[in-house]
Amino acid sequence: MLCLLATCLLLFSSCSDNLLSRIEFNHPGGSFDQAIDTTEARESFSFLVFSDLHFGRTEKGVYWAFDQFFEWLEGYPTPPLAFGLHLGDGTAYSLESEYRLYGEFLDSLEARGLATYAVPGNHDVRDNGRALFRAYIDDLTTRRFSYKGLSFYLLDTGNASLGKVQLDNLMSSVADDPNPKIFCGHVPLYGGPDMFYFSLKDPHERALLVKTMVQNKVGLYLGGHLHINHKLYSYTDTNHEFVCESFHGRDSLIENTLPVWYVFTYDAPSNRITIFRYALKRDGAIGESVVTSLALP
Repeated sequence: MLCLLATCLLLFSSCSDNLLSRIEFNHPGGSFDQAIDTTEARESFSFLVFSDLHFGRTEKGVYWAFDQFFEWLEGYPTPPLAFGLHLGDGTAYSLESEYRLYGEFLDSLEARGLATYAVPGNHDVRDNGRALFRAYIDDLTTRRFSYKGLSFYLLDTGNASLGKVQLDNLMSSVADDPNPKIFCGHVPLYGGPDMFYFSLKDPHERALLVKTMVQNKVGLYLGGHLHINHKLYSYTDTNHEFVCESFHGRDSLIENTLPVWYVFTYDAPSNRITIFRYALKRDGAIGESVVTSLALP
């Protein structure tokens, strides 16, 4: 009897895993057919990266550091930041009121000379969240652009998967793009065995993404979603994943975090990216530290 029960549980578990791995087979997908420059000479530049704004979040102890952040941004030394990347979860519940605040925040960055690209997170795609994303943030939830010799691919991982259509389009597009590349999503690709709960759920999809990265000069996968700390994981010497901390802070027993953002500096002569971390200290000052320097393909 115990053996029969164990067998049934194993079969149920296997079926559940199989169903889970195909849950996003009909993901809304998206294409990456935007024009990019594949002839531009590589030049050094820096860009802002931040994640998990969560406008509308009401849990105990949640706070932001907008004033300090804007003061830091307006005092950033020359050369200025080229653009910003927000890695998803701009909202807490995909409400239109939250999307309105989210859009206004990105507009305020652009008004300060920092155009910012964003991807949808799991909190942004509830109900009609993707429609609100297209209305307030960008017409497309997946797209690509190039800048000074690098290509950036913005992925829709809002449901912890790319889905077959998006993944097929992504693999096809990167194969035709000779530039070094960076993938930008919300849900981490993998980030190591302790990240399983927070990563993309389909192991086959993850394997195809890693294979795509290694074979097509994708040096970095950027993700958020984790909140509590950052993670760095390397698949090869020139293929990496970096998971960002959250832009909002929380002072509670569940989460004890500081508002954090990053500057990524690409050095063209060495073909490396250095990651600088900025965090609000308890006394209100902003601390700067170097996280790592990564070689690109």
